[in-house]
Amino acid sequence: MKIYLIGLPGCGKTTLGKVLASQLDYEFIDMDLYIEQKSLMFIDEIFQAYGESYFRELESNTLEELSKKENLVIATGGGVVKRQTNKQLMDGVCIYLNAPLSMIEQRLNESRIVRPLLQEKNLLEIYEERKKQYDYFKDIEVNNSELSLCINEILDKLGDDL
Repeated sequence: MKIYLIGLPGCGKTTLGKVLASQLDYEFIDMDLYIEQKSLMFIDEIFQAYGESYFRELESNTLEELSKKENLVIATGGGVVKRQTNKQLMDGVCIYLNAPLSMIEQRLNESRIVRPLLQEKNLLEIYEERKKQYDYFKDIEVNNSELSLCINEILDKLGDDL
């Protein structure tokens, strides 16, 4: 089984994904890091050199590549939902992590990761653009305000599927 974590930048996909993968004895993959390692460039460098549409193509190619593997927890990039065709490539359970925007903003302020789209738009604008897309992609939605509660909720909701 593959578990895809979707949500806004800073909602906790990577942090939660590592813990969830460890508990399930699954491999964890951070798609942005995976793309950076394959491209030998940071995400912000890819955006600067080639643009967002090129990066979105890399995301789709990565999803297709990962579809050949099993027992994965995958922290997707926040914008993976911008391409509707990616939904067909995500052959597993898609979990939308939400949290209050104020909490996500605090997490982002504490992070050292450069997030290219947050240089152009604020978090609320990105949320409003993507909310319907997250709803379309998700199989399960959980609030990630508290990590341990969120993990337990995910495990409960996955239940027999594991």
